[in-house]
Amino acid sequence: FIWRVMRETTTGAKRLKGALPPNTVVAHKTGSSGINKGITAAVNDIGVVFLPNGRHFFISVFVTDSKENAETNEKIVADIAKVAWDYFNEKSK
Repeated sequence: FIWRVMRETTTGAKRLKGALPPNTVVAHKTGSSGINKGITAAVNDIGVVFLPNGRHFFISVFVTDSKENAETNEKIVADIAKVAWDYFNEKSK
């Protein structure tokens, strides 16, 4: 049940999945806080990313105490996930 729910998550499309190749399967759960005095306490995403060869890796990215806007915070998460995807995809060949 939890795998299905996490795979079908539609929130956070610009976070872990944001810079990954189209149709990459990501089972994930997002988290966020509000903004207080221009500081976002948390923009998070944690999950399992499946590689083209069927292998996978676990990842969690936590952006904390950020003065950036929401789009930039989500791009930070996406960029980190893409670096990890590139590394593990190449390593698994």
